[in-house]
Amino acid sequence: MEPDSIARTSHLERLPTELIRAILSQLSGLTALRCAILSCRLILNSFTGSSSAIATRVFLNELDSCDVRPEAIAALLASRLTKPTRSSALEFYKAHFQKRNVEVGIRLTLNEVADLSRLHSAASRLVKDFADARLQELVATIKDSHASQSQSQPLELSTVERHRIMRTLYILEIFLNVFRQTSMSDVELGQCMNDFLLNFAHWEIEQIACVQDFLFFQVSPSFNEMAAHDVYWGEFQVEPARWIGDPQLQSLYFKGLVSLESIAKAKTYDRQHELLDHGRIPHSRSRNLHRALKDFSDEMFDEQASVSNYENLRDYALKVKRPYFEDPDDGPFSIWKWAHESAFLRRSVYQRRQAKLRKWGYVMWDRARLDTLPIFWDRWQPPVFSPFGRSAPDDPVGEVGRGWWDFGDESKIVWARGKDGPGKTHNTPTSLDEAKRAILALERP
Repeated sequence: MEPDSIARTSHLERLPTELIRAILSQLSGLTALRCAILSCRLILNSFTGSSSAIATRVFLNELDSCDVRPEAIAALLASRLTKPTRSSALEFYKAHFQKRNVEVGIRLTLNEVADLSRLHSAASRLVKDFADARLQELVATIKDSHASQSQSQPLELSTVERHRIMRTLYILEIFLNVFRQTSMSDVELGQCMNDFLLNFAHWEIEQIACVQDFLFFQVSPSFNEMAAHDVYWGEFQVEPARWIGDPQLQSLYFKGLVSLESIAKAKTYDRQHELLDHGRIPHSRSRNLHRALKDFSDEMFDEQASVSNYENLRDYALKVKRPYFEDPDDGPFSIWKWAHESAFLRRSVYQRRQAKLRKWGYVMWDRARLDTLPIFWDRWQPPVFSPFGRSAPDDPVGEVGRGWWDFGDESKIVWARGKDGPGKTHNTPTSLDEAKRAILALERP
């Protein structure tokens, strides 16, 4: 190259290709990488020669910034399991849960990076949605009940809180991936789900429960809109999801967080119909996350052991088990102990008496935040709950029509076998079933 030509080139263009690739590998996230490789042909060519390695390294940098690399990689590997047996599931738990390996190294394909990036983006948005919903509800409740004592409560998450919520979302994704398809018997599946939860401390299981309950309030509006307005669902009397353990709604969870976040954001019937398998009625899965949480049991410890026996995190780790994650803040442990102080250890996970606390996301917050909340200054007085719940009907087969329906308006129905729709129907119910449909239509959000 002539001296004049060298003088006209930029400093970047004079760098060896290997050095450019090393620089690209240090970028903090895929968005920055995308911008970089689109900035000039030289960088694009350097990236193309080692695209998989660079993309993997950059995405791991992004995961490391949220301290969720082990969970994200475990979620990917769980998605690769093909109808796991209890034995293969236990091997997976041993590899990923018995010790949290923060040095996990793996080479990803570009497609795998893209899939994990979509999952991470969905998880990031769900973290914000969770925090917005739970903190605002908590603050509003405290202002109502402790007006004279309430202090200003920051709604901004700390870094540790944000990472804690995101890590729990990933753990839930791992659960859904492991059990999405399985050939295990019903009893064995229940045991295997319990084995999964046994890898976590009791307050960590409560964190999973908080996220599960939150997802119900995210996803149920779309589900209930379909139950209220879809002709096919209505013909077979699909009930709206009125309780968190609804087996049909719970079956949607196994679609994973990316799909659930999309369902939660769907505002139109067409979009809801598309995301809910184009109107296919969800199959009722009796073995699901809700049931696993309700049935959780730990037979390794004394049935009479009380939560009050454990003074602090270290004491719990010595007497019970090490938590999966060594949390630098003792807020989750402390508030779990406060909420279950008088309970046996075996009764300190997903109890109805703590439902309101889970609605506040109580085991997700740092000690500094909890110490400012007046409601936690006194002993926990659980409310009295009346039992409530219903079983979802079996899915019959058959078809009379499809489309959006509302009481008194069938104009948007596409009828099967060329049947002409009546357009506008009478507005006065003439049977018990029709009255039920009319009430259901009025209940939609």
